[in-house]
Amino acid sequence: MTQTLTTSPRALRLDTYWPYQIVVLADIISRRTAAIVKDQADLNLSQWRVLAAIAEKPGRTAVEVVQMTPMDKGIVSRATKALLEAGLVRREASQADGRVSHLFLTGPGQALYSRLLPPVEEISSEARKLLGDDTEIAFSETLQELKDRFDLA
Repeated sequence: MTQTLTTSPRALRLDTYWPYQIVVLADIISRRTAAIVKDQADLNLSQWRVLAAIAEKPGRTAVEVVQMTPMDKGIVSRATKALLEAGLVRREASQADGRVSHLFLTGPGQALYSRLLPPVEEISSEARKLLGDDTEIAFSETLQELKDRFDLA
């Protein structure tokens, strides 16, 4: 028996379904970022994300990194451990709660972050050239509104 493959009339058109296209775009950007941090610093994408989260707000806890990145606690834990072992991050026990540790970049961690930032930012610079300033602002605002809306759902 031969089965004929046809497109269902109710099938999504993935090439025009914007939620899927956002996932594809995010994956492309993640792969480009991963290639940069791997080639230039021998870091994986998770390690870069933890490094960037700490650079953005020194003193973040691992729980805060999990909350603001698309990574689960096991991935953040492994990435943090690798960064600690590499001497790029240091941990300080909280004065208020000894069970909580705050994360900070070390001197070498800050230097590495500063070196990686320009080539990583170049990815968004390419998009900015395509979008233009007004469209980029509107796009960023719309993305934030969508994240806020779906985060509450």
